[in-house]
Amino acid sequence: MTGKGAPMPETSISGMARTGWKRAALLAALAAATLLTSGCAGWVRDNLTQAPTPWRRVQPTALPVTMPDSRDFPIVAARMRDTGAVYKSYIVVLGNPTVLPGENRLTVDVQTLPDSLFGALVQPPRVFPVPLYTMETLLATTRREFPEMTVKVADAARRNRYGDYDYVTAQDGENSCVLAWQLITDHKRMLPERIEAVRLEYRACGVGSNVRALLAPFDGLSLTLPETVLEAQDLGAM
Repeated sequence: MTGKGAPMPETSISGMARTGWKRAALLAALAAATLLTSGCAGWVRDNLTQAPTPWRRVQPTALPVTMPDSRDFPIVAARMRDTGAVYKSYIVVLGNPTVLPGENRLTVDVQTLPDSLFGALVQPPRVFPVPLYTMETLLATTRREFPEMTVKVADAARRNRYGDYDYVTAQDGENSCVLAWQLITDHKRMLPERIEAVRLEYRACGVGSNVRALLAPFDGLSLTLPETVLEAQDLGAM
């Protein structure tokens, strides 16, 4: 017997329970360590495949986009690369009727959904930021793209068939330029199930001051993907 208030001695049942708990915790820790080690090895091996591939030339017919015919901005060349199994990036080089430095181009990034649980856990770094621009990054980009030109951020967003997009204009005495960007994430009307997002960026410079003409190729482009054709209806007047 024990005195009143004295702790009860450890019985064989309570001792066995505590020993069993310790053994279970140890086994769980060992199992977790094994999974973590194998997971890290898989992460390292898989990450070797997450780096962007070299850019390679492709035919315009292989692009996920079609653009309206343009005398000033014809498609001159196209290239693409993959980043892991998630991202496909395309650069469409367009004609440049000016003597300004830089490349008129349309950039397309297609982000797909992983096709496995492991693919969801091990993904390459995002190839584009969200939001696409901050004021700091936009300022740095416009200084690089349009040196010695007067740059203005548009007062209001513009709209193409895939929704609203933002843009800036740049001008000097003879030429005008635009930089437009858009992130498409509308799965109800536009994107197929396997596509997480499509990011567009368009840069064009031309002679004169007609900004609407510079934006016309971006306003009129159509996106195509293997799963479906992204033919959203017109979303109203420009």
